[in-house]
Amino acid sequence: VVPNYFSRQNPDGSFSNGSGCGNDTASEREMVRDYIVSSVMYWKEEYHIDGFRFDLVGLLDATTINQIVDTVHAKYPDVIFYGEGWTLNTAVEPGNFMATQLNAHRTPEFAYFSDDIRNLLAGENGRTRGFVSGLTGEEDKLFHCFTGDTPWCPNPTQTVNYVSCHDNYTLMDKLITSCGKTDRKMLVRMNKMAAAIYMTAQGIPFIHAGEEWLREKLDESGKRIENSYNASDYVNKIRWDVLEQKDAAQTVEYYKGLIELRKAHAALRLATREAVVENVDYRWITNELVLFNIKGKGCVPGEVSDGIVVIFNATKSPKTVDLYAAGVARGQWEVRVNGEAAGLKRLDTILDGKVQVAPVSAMVLTKGVAVCQHEYKSGVCAICGAQQ
Repeated sequence: VVPNYFSRQNPDGSFSNGSGCGNDTASEREMVRDYIVSSVMYWKEEYHIDGFRFDLVGLLDATTINQIVDTVHAKYPDVIFYGEGWTLNTAVEPGNFMATQLNAHRTPEFAYFSDDIRNLLAGENGRTRGFVSGLTGEEDKLFHCFTGDTPWCPNPTQTVNYVSCHDNYTLMDKLITSCGKTDRKMLVRMNKMAAAIYMTAQGIPFIHAGEEWLREKLDESGKRIENSYNASDYVNKIRWDVLEQKDAAQTVEYYKGLIELRKAHAALRLATREAVVENVDYRWITNELVLFNIKGKGCVPGEVSDGIVVIFNATKSPKTVDLYAAGVARGQWEVRVNGEAAGLKRLDTILDGKVQVAPVSAMVLTKGVAVCQHEYKSGVCAICGAQQ
């Protein structure tokens, strides 16, 4: 439309290539910014889109991102905005701050993918292992990721917690590639544990389509495809028949239970760093075994329980944990998540303060009344078993 205006250029006149596509958009220029803001608002109003994810948002300036968010939120406050906040080498005009993780404090209502928790749980790209698959000595990183306190994140509402997405391997492919000949049952345990961590962590959970049924991306020869953006439908299609496999169907139910649990407990969805510091207590038990003690109603607005305990055991052996020695309040605790099941249904009752956590698994316990959204008959929910 206007030559040399909409795309950034290097001093020699060549197009800036921080994107790898050769045409970085010059969002800092007034008419480009106006065009972007107007386009997003149009898509919201004409197509009723309720969330926007910006690919390589680190190529856009923070002022533009804030104008997008402010313009849309003025009429539609529930629309969500997030993107890939990687720092990219783009020829932005001096004086502009880019919408990156490191500048998250400049875009307070915009969230960013957390590669911190992705790399921690599954391992960095390649054949490296993560916390759930045998990487040791990472308890401190787990503490920071679980509490939404990574170095770049001002508040948990700005961190998108995930372990796989459309880029790179699926979670199951990553585990298989990293762990070699590990038994499939153990791989499934690793998958479930990774999901339990990022879905009980403070922040915004993000689930890759098919991760919940152990999705793999294989070509016609059986080769695992790490990046499938240019692969065929054979590789990328959603294979619904996988749900006929018992372990896949059980994992789907596990994910559904984690979602149900998260929605029921406000203490798993704190909005500020201050609230996390006040209400989430971390305890190192032993190597690869950690506990988080989360306060309940009376401290956290909207919380229905008297407290929540989350335990992660990444070792290959069962571990007995003394809740009281870890600072947990005495009383009756009910298990809602273990290595096999998750949700609002009571899986076990703990009266003596000691629990055994299965190898490579998560455990979540609640204290006091556990409220679900189902109908009760005679004080017990006929759907999930929760007591009124």
